[in-house]
Amino acid sequence: MMARLRLVSIGVLLAQFHAPQAWSENGDRWTHAPYELGQGLNFPQIGVNVGGYLSLRYRDVEDAPSTLSLKDLSLLLSADVSDRVNLFTEAEIGEAVSVARHGIDSKNAEFEFERLYADYRARQHVTLRVGKFLTPVGRWNLIHADPLVWTVSRPLTTSVSFARQAAGAMVYGSVPLGDTLNDNGLDYSVFVDDTDLLDRDQQEELAYEDANPGITAVGAFEHAAGAHVTYHLLDDRMNLGASYLRYRMADLHEDKDLLGVDFFWNLSRIELSSEWVYRNSRGGAEPDERGGFVQAAVPVAGHMYAIGRYEHYTTAVQPERVEVETLGLTYRPHRAISAKLEYRDGDHNRLVAPSGWLASIAVLF
Repeated sequence: MMARLRLVSIGVLLAQFHAPQAWSENGDRWTHAPYELGQGLNFPQIGVNVGGYLSLRYRDVEDAPSTLSLKDLSLLLSADVSDRVNLFTEAEIGEAVSVARHGIDSKNAEFEFERLYADYRARQHVTLRVGKFLTPVGRWNLIHADPLVWTVSRPLTTSVSFARQAAGAMVYGSVPLGDTLNDNGLDYSVFVDDTDLLDRDQQEELAYEDANPGITAVGAFEHAAGAHVTYHLLDDRMNLGASYLRYRMADLHEDKDLLGVDFFWNLSRIELSSEWVYRNSRGGAEPDERGGFVQAAVPVAGHMYAIGRYEHYTTAVQPERVEVETLGLTYRPHRAISAKLEYRDGDHNRLVAPSGWLASIAVLF
């Protein structure tokens, strides 16, 4: 089913490039708007925007060889089919090439459609999305791209207890609330997922991206339903969010409930963020998971920021509670460029988030 959606979407995108209305009076349909780094290349005559991002990562952690890899190479393509319909795809090659002591290889390279969906704007505050999209839980998972987040490593809280992507349908929108002059409002999303039917290839996704390769927990839903809300206040300098999911993971045998909260506060000299989740087995035999993190980003000089994060997480793959501390520096000369260096350490973290050094350079085109 997802393969058919891919073919249809690609066909429509190609049709956008060849549509008669794409031709201007002088026959030049390829005139693009002035390019700005991080905003993609926009072709207003045909309603198409082409962008992407890449990430180079260095990893030197316990129980693994030091590696330098092209971790992410992503193409972002958006097309306005009509005033109400938009198509979007994110096609990615992960771990395209790695360099280690034993040489250069691409055995871990993997191509996938991270996102592939169609949006239909039904009303001012209501949009229907159909396809494969990011699971609306918390804040990090919806941002996720390396150029846009503060650290190389990803908190366990933001990915291991649920699938990062869903395949199905979602209704979402934004509703102004209270003082509209201060951008107060509520974002909402409600979705249903049937990955088992629509995107069986997703079952190859691992829940633990940056862990011992012996952990084979699958990061894919079998089926799911859920909702997420975010309240924006203080001129959008503060966000308060909450999530709820009911789902079954592809490699588990019991339905799960997940409750989550997330927080973001952009102060004049510090940015604070936090996410917490609790996943229960509704009385079943499989163990619950729970945990959260608190993170601070502080400007120290020019475009340089100091980052600190503390996380604790109780995971089903080991009996001990994991504690992880991350300290790092992030250089961000432009909102679309980041260079990061961090050291990660902790207690009982060797299996799921091993201690060591990580660095990356990322660019959003």
